[in-house]
Amino acid sequence: MNAVVTAMAENKVSASNASHLLLRDLPRDLGGRVRELHAKVPAWNLVCVLFPLAWVVTAATVQWLSTGRVGILQWVIRIAGMVLIGMFIQAIAILMHEALHGNLFQSTRLNRWATFAFGVPAFFSGTAYKVAHLNHHRQTRTKQDQDEISNLYKTPGQYRAIFYALFFTATFMYLFTVLPRTAIQIGTHRERCAIALEYAAIVMICSGVMIWGVSAGHANWLLWYWILPMQVAMFLSNIRGLSEHLCTSTDHLLEKTRTITSNGLVSFLMLNLNYHLEHHLFPGVPWYNLRRVHRELQPLYAAARPYVERSYTRYALKALLRGPFHEIRDSVAR
Repeated sequence: MNAVVTAMAENKVSASNASHLLLRDLPRDLGGRVRELHAKVPAWNLVCVLFPLAWVVTAATVQWLSTGRVGILQWVIRIAGMVLIGMFIQAIAILMHEALHGNLFQSTRLNRWATFAFGVPAFFSGTAYKVAHLNHHRQTRTKQDQDEISNLYKTPGQYRAIFYALFFTATFMYLFTVLPRTAIQIGTHRERCAIALEYAAIVMICSGVMIWGVSAGHANWLLWYWILPMQVAMFLSNIRGLSEHLCTSTDHLLEKTRTITSNGLVSFLMLNLNYHLEHHLFPGVPWYNLRRVHRELQPLYAAARPYVERSYTRYALKALLRGPFHEIRDSVAR
């Protein structure tokens, strides 16, 4: 088994232009187990209700607890609620990501509508994201990958400046510049039409909610239960997104993407997208099986030494201290 895994790591999956791992590249027994993990379990789709409901319940609870209170206690309650709602908004955006890969429902139509619906709160066009994100999967860490920040600089100083700036602006820049520009450039005529319609619908929906909130005297609700939590969601997304590929290698399929094992709560709120290497290797595996894929691939990882980190905090601190020109690899985490 070790000889097969070593040969596979050195030869079959070493091409820098490979976009994912094929089941036939794996030993037959391992390939069979990973194939089974592609199966969808409909009960897990309860998260599609759970996270939006958690958003609403948290907002209602914060409003109830903070009403009539003044001073520091009111601020503590509202800030705690803001952070929680930010986590739920990011989770909803990750549901959009699952839907665009077809990993939520058996029905293509349901996945299509889920991609749109889950993108609305974060102002994402589902079609634009699908076009750009699938290109990212095909072109990971190449010149054609719009998510590869090393394509944005001409000098080391520029790279360093971009690197640190993106810790605070990455999601904003992606949402309002990189995503629409890339999707329009590489999308088909049909996709570009869908993108225009979706952005128009999102503007109408979000504007309607804002107009209702202001006219009903609930502008503070919009601020505390949507706008400010969105900033939290964006910051969390910055760290998550940068950790996925930054400070890795570009030479090997198993070394272009980083997994962060973290803990059960973080993994659930991230819908296991922290197991990002596994997602890139097998993008058709639903989120609830990615951790199992991680365990199944340990023999392969032992031969290829992928980038695995134990926590987002640990990664962020290393990245901020070391800068963009050093690989970040935790050989202990598995």
